This record gives sequence, C-alpha cells and structure tokens, in this order.
Amino acid sequence: MNQSSDRFQPVYDLLRGTPAENVCLKYGIGKKELNKRLAEYQQYARQVAMIEELPAHRISRNAPCPCGSGKKYKKCCLPVHESIRKNMPQDYWLKKQEQAKQKQFLEKETGRAFDFLAELQFHKARKLAEKLLQTFPEDDRLHDVLYTTAIVDENYDEAFYIARKRWQVALEEKDYYQEHGRHRREQQGHIALFYSPTTWLEKFWVAQRARHYAKEFPKDGNTELQRLATSLLEANNKQKYTATQEAGFEERRKALKPVIDALIGQGERSIPYVLPLAYWFNWASLFVPEIIAHSGSEKATRLLAELSMFRYPFFAQLCLKELERFGSSIVPVVADVINDHKAFDELKVGLILLLGNIGTEESFSILVRLTEHESPYVVNWVAQALAKHRDPRALEYLERAKERLGELSKIAGAIRELVELKESHETGN
Repeated sequence: MNQSSDRFQPVYDLLRGTPAENVCLKYGIGKKELNKRLAEYQQYARQVAMIEELPAHRISRNAPCPCGSGKKYKKCCLPVHESIRKNMPQDYWLKKQEQAKQKQFLEKETGRAFDFLAELQFHKARKLAEKLLQTFPEDDRLHDVLYTTAIVDENYDEAFYIARKRWQVALEEKDYYQEHGRHRREQQGHIALFYSPTTWLEKFWVAQRARHYAKEFPKDGNTELQRLATSLLEANNKQKYTATQEAGFEERRKALKPVIDALIGQGERSIPYVLPLAYWFNWASLFVPEIIAHSGSEKATRLLAELSMFRYPFFAQLCLKELERFGSSIVPVVADVINDHKAFDELKVGLILLLGNIGTEESFSILVRLTEHESPYVVNWVAQALAKHRDPRALEYLERAKERLGELSKIAGAIRELVELKESHETGN
C-alpha cells in the first residue's frame, strides 16, 4: 500500500482541476499513462477507504452488511473484511476500537450541544463545546457552537476569527482529501467531523458583515427600539408557535405584526436593533428583511443585497424578494455588491439569479461580463440567469464560456434554450 507520492503527483494535479493536456506536458507523460496512473490511484484510494471503514467490532454473519447493500454481511463484505483483518496487527484493532468509542461519545455530546442551542441555552452550549474541544480540537461542529454563541453575544470579533480560521482549515483539508482520500488531521490522529469550505465561507461572511455593521449602524441607546427588537424573539417560542415552514412564518408574523409595524415606523433608526437578529438563523431573523426594506434608502437596499448572501434557508429568499420589488432601480446596487468582496463570489448566486429576473440592458450586460468569471460554479448560475433574459445575443458569450470551462449543465441548458428561441424567431414561429 506504500505507493510513491511522486507517481501520483500528476493525478493530484488533475484532481485539482488542471487540464489533462497541461498535466501531461508538465510531467512529460502521455494521456494513456495519465489514465493508467489515475486508475491505480483510484484503486489505491478504494483500498485505503475500505481499511478505514472496517467495522471496529465484529458483526453477525447474518446481519445486514454495513455497506448498505441490503445483503447479508456474509454474502457481501465479510470475506474482504476477513482478508484485511488477517494482515493487520492486533494493536491496530485495539486502537480502532478505542477510536470507535470516542467517536460514539463525541456524536452524543455534540448532539447535546446543538440541543442546547435549539433551546436557546447558549451558555450551556458554549461551556460543553469548550470542554469537548480540549479532547477533540479539530471537530468543526464544536467550533460552530462557539461561533454561534459568539454571534448571539454580539462578540463579532471572536466569531470572525473562528470562521476565518476554520475556513482556512477546510480549504487545506479539501485539497488533502482530494489527493489522499482522507483528511490530513484524521491521519494525524484527530477524531473530528469537518465542514466544507463553503459552509465556513458563509459563516465567515456573516461574521465579517456583523463586525462591519456594528460600526456602520451603531445603536444610539434607544431603549424602546431595543425593547421592540427583543420582543421579536418571542417568535422562537416553540411552545407558543408550533407551525413550521411558511405556515410557521405567517403564524408568527401575524401575531407579532404590531411589533413589526412599530419597528417599520421608525425607518432606518430600527436597523441597528434588528440587524443582530439576522446573524444567526432563528424565526425572528425572518422579519428583518421586511423591516429594512421599508426604509427604502439605497443604504437599505445594499444591506439587503449583502444579507441575501448569508444563504440561511428562507431568509435569503425574503431578502431577494424585497429587492425584486424595487425593480430595475436596484440593479446598480446589486452590481456594486457583486463587484465587491471577490473572495465571497460563490455566495452571490441569489443576486445573479435576481439579475436574470430583471430584464434590463444593464442587468444583461452585468451577466455577460460574469460569463468570464474564473469559477465554473458562478458561470453555471450566470448561464441560467442569462437564459431568463431570452436574448440570443447571449449565445456567443455562453459558447465561449463552454469552450473555456467545459460542458457545465446550466451552460449547456441555456445554450439549447437560446438556440431554440433563435431558430423559432428565424422561422417566424
């Protein structure tokens, strides 16, 4: 199993997204050799993964196979597992059994920490996470608990540094995982669950904006506005409000309408008091877009555009819905937000699709420029937004993006749709 890392180096480059032609030129090998090494690497990665996934405890021969095939263990993975076990030293199994116990303990305790968060017992959640991090310092769920409690306590500096550090760790782990089929920190002996880079990027954006907004929208000591904003937290009372999804939102909005109307009546003065509710996903946060939108200022529309990048379920949709009500007048504001903060571009999908809904020449021009974006993920969504414009002029830009990035699903779909539209125009149908 001790494969040469040098032999797999071309494969690592390929997995990072380097075109096969460039890899072959760099290492002086042909495509046939590259494909051979890729197949070897995949086989090696499967073997390593199988060893890592071996059950720590013996399983009954007639029990369902842990691989999820639906077959009995004896008729599925048992022969392979027994073959591997014969070649592994006894101390490996003792270590694996101890790790299994630790993982089980960690799962139970992280579940308790998140239960505390759901019950709004933030101090208990933080105390438990801090204790667990002494033993499991790399588990992202525990860092998430600390991040959330820092946000709730309006300690935005702490939340910012947690999110930034864990985002950097997630990027490192993603690169390592692509090359080796496992996380580097797990290989170093850490028991942990790792979040994706995008998950921490979203949290990093929230914390960064929270720090910025604390200065841009400072509270002025208005006790009545603070009381009204705090009253919105009543929406989180699970005993009083039992409905979920949109029905739950409407139920809570109806009950708290006098409070919402009072905050709306204060215009921009209410923004510093309701903004902290938006930094952690809760029922009260869903009223924030409406309150901000009613002030009607350009500052408020930019704020809504940035908040839509939080990507909390339903919350982001409400931000975009409020923006769309402003019509074409918000296009310059959305363009500014899209042009700023390049590190967070993948969080701007909602704004890109919003430009697809606003059929103006300006929004079309912005989307056309974005077809040259370096991220295939961003360009994919740009293609969908352009398709909504139903403008055949977009074809040349999408074809160029396809040639540069390959056959991405939404680019191909948009091209087909616009080609059909163009042909129907040409035939007069």
